[in-house]
Amino acid sequence: IGISFVVAIMSISWLHFLWTRRRHMKLKEKFFKQNGGSILRQELSKLQGRSSEKAKIFIEEEIKTVTNNYADVIGCGGSGNVYKGFLPDRTPVAVKKSKIVDQTKIDEFINELVVVSQINRRNVVRLLACCLETQVPLLVYEFVGNGTLFEHIHKNGNLTWERRLRIAAETAGVLSYLHSETNVPIIHRDVKSANILLDENYTPKVSDFGASKLVPIDAIQNYTVVQGTLGYIDPEYLQTC
Repeated sequence: IGISFVVAIMSISWLHFLWTRRRHMKLKEKFFKQNGGSILRQELSKLQGRSSEKAKIFIEEEIKTVTNNYADVIGCGGSGNVYKGFLPDRTPVAVKKSKIVDQTKIDEFINELVVVSQINRRNVVRLLACCLETQVPLLVYEFVGNGTLFEHIHKNGNLTWERRLRIAAETAGVLSYLHSETNVPIIHRDVKSANILLDENYTPKVSDFGASKLVPIDAIQNYTVVQGTLGYIDPEYLQTC
């Protein structure tokens, strides 16, 4: 009776393990599809040969390993948290995790991935990878650890005029590149000091491309919805939308 009981318990445990694993896999597949994973794969495949480096798609276990199970929170706000982590080669990264998922903005999320994956400039925060099989999509960016331009202007106050001019010139230069020199012009539409990160050398890096739009060169730019942050929006753009 003892052996039969043990065998029965082991069999039930094994069946429960298989059922739980299968359920977890189906949930991952559901989240991947829900978060636009299939669309992203198609879009990234279109970039084959057009981009030397494109974003990778990580699985959930890889993200947990990179962040040491989300141990190091380096940013926390109303929209979500940012965690510091390390890739297998010890490259530091920042993992962006939203607190909530707005399914009406999945297209915007995929748009950010596609846009940033096409840019390889030192003044743009590089998108290294993403994970879509979790309930909340995750973005893995290069780590830029010296805060935002907003913080240095309004809180720290340690920017010399020489640094300020260089930051302004480099930011303007990369925006000009995005507008005029890419195969398909990229309009950021939410440029502000809080979206410009600084590295240890005070090199500016434009971030947060969630509102960006790829504009065909021959297309008529006719936007009916204003994008951006009040106080930073071009007055002419605001008046004509």
